[in-house]
Amino acid sequence: MFNASSPFHEPGFGAWKQELEALPPSEVLIREAEQTVRDGCWMRWMQADCESTYIHSVEDNVSKIGKHLVLLAEIADYPVGFCCVLAGRTDSDPLFIQLVAVVPSARRRGVGLSLLSAAAGWQPQRNIAMATLDDNVAARRLNERFAKSIGGNLQRVLVSRFRPSDLGFAPGEHHRPWMINRQ
Repeated sequence: MFNASSPFHEPGFGAWKQELEALPPSEVLIREAEQTVRDGCWMRWMQADCESTYIHSVEDNVSKIGKHLVLLAEIADYPVGFCCVLAGRTDSDPLFIQLVAVVPSARRRGVGLSLLSAAAGWQPQRNIAMATLDDNVAARRLNERFAKSIGGNLQRVLVSRFRPSDLGFAPGEHHRPWMINRQ
């Protein structure tokens, strides 16, 4: 179906990239991803365009959509970002924002904040946990704006407080966990 090693040569990828360069100043629309090859492919292309995400196969992405809440952000019907969210195992556990990815040509347009707000609205009774790399200043600023926008308090928490897999990173990766308390 697709070249397993590189999305850059898949049919449609080049045309999608060209459309991204000419995005109109349109509203950001957020929708829940569907467990289809098409949405799995969109995620793969966005992963390829974002420098800090791993590129997964379409099949892996479709599987993730089946197991998590995956939100897609679109501008003028073109996917420009996605967010992967996992509800904690118990009612007292937080909502885990595992990944927010926005393609470079759509940044600074409110896409990340729109994705986070939609994720927070999924289960508004839960606090929110997330993790960032220490050197990702843009992500930390986004998290601060997001916490403020929902009236929450962002605070650093110990790495041992949550399972790395709940936060969306593998053991040995150096992420800093954060919690937004919404009470």
